[in-house]
Amino acid sequence: MLGKVQRKIQKLASQIAQLPDEVAYQLALAQHATQLPPLSPCDQQIVVGCRQEGVYVTSLEALGLPSTAAMLREAKYYLDVMESLRPKQQLTADTTESIHPQIFTMTDLPEFAAWGAEQRLLNLAENYIGLPVAFQGVHLRRDFANPFPITTELWHQDLEDRRMLKAILYLSDVDEPDGPFEYIPKSAVSPLLAQRIHRRIAKAHRMGLTDAEMEQLVPRSVWRRCTGPAGTVVFMDPKHIFHHGRSRWRERAALFYIYTAAKPLHPEHCTQYRDATFARPELAR
Repeated sequence: MLGKVQRKIQKLASQIAQLPDEVAYQLALAQHATQLPPLSPCDQQIVVGCRQEGVYVTSLEALGLPSTAAMLREAKYYLDVMESLRPKQQLTADTTESIHPQIFTMTDLPEFAAWGAEQRLLNLAENYIGLPVAFQGVHLRRDFANPFPITTELWHQDLEDRRMLKAILYLSDVDEPDGPFEYIPKSAVSPLLAQRIHRRIAKAHRMGLTDAEMEQLVPRSVWRRCTGPAGTVVFMDPKHIFHHGRSRWRERAALFYIYTAAKPLHPEHCTQYRDATFARPELAR
């Protein structure tokens, strides 16, 4: 009993200590609201969708960004490089071990950096986040067929900032067997329910929950999946929705572009998009 009381007191003290930063954050949002760049009606829909439900699905074709073709050519080249290093994996009835994803950090390669720095995308991010923004980086990722969920296949939320904008670009067709991005809409998770989910995650001592564990808190009928052909773009806020990539029977390839405020809440979690956490392909071909 005494330990429980102490934990509550520590939690309250932590919340009180955070109040000055939270007040400063809200003031900064209010001050920057009049300086947000204008958006087209189409882009405004993306921002509204992310604010209301946490996700908006579109396509590279609909976005029509001039740097897309060069970026896709380079993505195809580096996917071939990745496959030469780790051939495609086949999931069989005898498979018992899950395989961690293969990730390349592409942030410093010009074709990928140019797409992430498109002014239209920066304007989208700034309007959603509400503050001056930073393009943190991009990962090229192969997720393999897995019998059991690991890492981001578990239900979780990201930690880098109070608000984030992530663009997931499908480089292969993604249907049910390919492990589509799946999320729970913001409107379906109250603050109280979010606290319950986070307590369950902490108790599990993992980065997230399995499907069976999440289903005990949120019915499957509420979950939403983002399937689509290669070229599908999923804009989402990984901080404000519980999400994961479903376990899959076939390999999936995608790019992940990440935007935060220029001064994110947890900059230490942003270094993975530029440092040696994941493989960094040679800049010269």
